[in-house]
Amino acid sequence: MDNYSDNNYYEEQYKSFALLREKAAISRAAWAIAIPAVVFFLVTQFWSSIVTFVGQSFGFDKSQIAAFVNEPARLQIVQVALSLLLLTVPFVICAKIAGAGISDITALKKPKSENNFAYLLFGIGFCAFANVAVSAAARLFESFGFNYSVPAAKHPEGVFGFLLMVLSTAIVPALVEEFAYRGIVFGLLKPFGEVFAIFASSVAFGVLHGNFEQMPFAFLVGLVLGLIRVKTDSILICMAVHAINNLVAVLLEYSTSLPRAIANITYTVYIMLALTLTILGVAFLKRNDNFKFNSPDTVNPTKKIYFTFFFSPATIVFFALFIYRAVMYIF
Repeated sequence: MDNYSDNNYYEEQYKSFALLREKAAISRAAWAIAIPAVVFFLVTQFWSSIVTFVGQSFGFDKSQIAAFVNEPARLQIVQVALSLLLLTVPFVICAKIAGAGISDITALKKPKSENNFAYLLFGIGFCAFANVAVSAAARLFESFGFNYSVPAAKHPEGVFGFLLMVLSTAIVPALVEEFAYRGIVFGLLKPFGEVFAIFASSVAFGVLHGNFEQMPFAFLVGLVLGLIRVKTDSILICMAVHAINNLVAVLLEYSTSLPRAIANITYTVYIMLALTLTILGVAFLKRNDNFKFNSPDTVNPTKKIYFTFFFSPATIVFFALFIYRAVMYIF
């Protein structure tokens, strides 16, 4: 009887230790995700003040610095530089400190699914349709008097300006954002469940955009890209979907300079194509059981995993900063 009691005691102690160890691992992942986001917030929030301080130390006044910095082409170049720096280096450093192998979690490899092309079309269609749905919701809120708009910088002009917009809006964000969020963030969260990793990384990705216009769209896109990440075991198709979606957005924005009738026809074709691709993608992938996920191999209950991550001090600080930024656009 005593041996049985001893064994039972040690089993309970081991289980308790396993629960605490997993919670600690979730908290460690939360810090590895939050710290790069906080760095991103601080640099993007105060970079103009930093540039002004540096410029004044070299004898330039504020008007000269503002004229130099706010030139559209230079703004796009700054955006590219900040994206390349802030969405790679801090994430890699924090992931390595958390004990993760970068090559293991980023999934920068050939997609393994036989349905790669179907996922590509489904992703493009869904992202486009989500964009339309979120825009419609924004117009609905406007009809009730809630007008929320984020100041947009002027676009650089000419062929060079267009190519610079494609680089800064479509190509670079697709590479670095997918590397950071479907690669490192998702990889850090995947040990606690595929569905959890998809949802939590999508919420973090949405919040990172820092304004209420883009947050819902980024969250929805994150869900689909997370699905593609799981089913293909790669972020390459995620990058392709992201780049094509953003490229279409750039083209549609430039299409506003066309005659109104042509612009309306272009937008209508875009909506119909997006809806068609989404429906076909869902039908094909559902038929092949591509929306099923593996059960998580965790010791904590699912609710506890979500609670530990979303109520971690790291996650709270991360979300609070970016929601604060979003709220400031209202005033």
